[in-house]
Amino acid sequence: MEQIEWLQMLSYQQELHHFSRDLLLQSQNQTLTASERELLSRLYLEPQVNTPLALSRCSGMKKEAVSRCLKRLFEKGCIQKEKHPKDERSYLLSLTETGQKELHKNYGAILQPLYDLRRRMGPEFDVLFQLICKANLKVNDSDKK
Repeated sequence: MEQIEWLQMLSYQQELHHFSRDLLLQSQNQTLTASERELLSRLYLEPQVNTPLALSRCSGMKKEAVSRCLKRLFEKGCIQKEKHPKDERSYLLSLTETGQKELHKNYGAILQPLYDLRRRMGPEFDVLFQLICKANLKVNDSDKK
């Protein structure tokens, strides 16, 4: 594979930051942080057995960060805790009605820039995200080595 000059790679990095920053700026003034939305989304999409450790593993967030985030979500009334029946040191997490409402309110605004971009890009949007998913797999594979 041909080596790409560092200036070109720096340019790619700046474009990626610009893309992400612009999408995030269009969705500011939300009541949840990005990490809180991530964890609530996982609780919503996979409501089976969710523990802090399981959320840390599937999100890629450090356990300490997950704990801080869960504490804030609990204080906001977005999640509820229940002692784990098989492990006294852990607890099961689930969304409350407040959590579902907050998630819905935040994601409406968060996803709108992506919907707008998809409308403007057409089929290229799907190609872009197929490539992003492929890149994420490659990055995750290299992290495990």
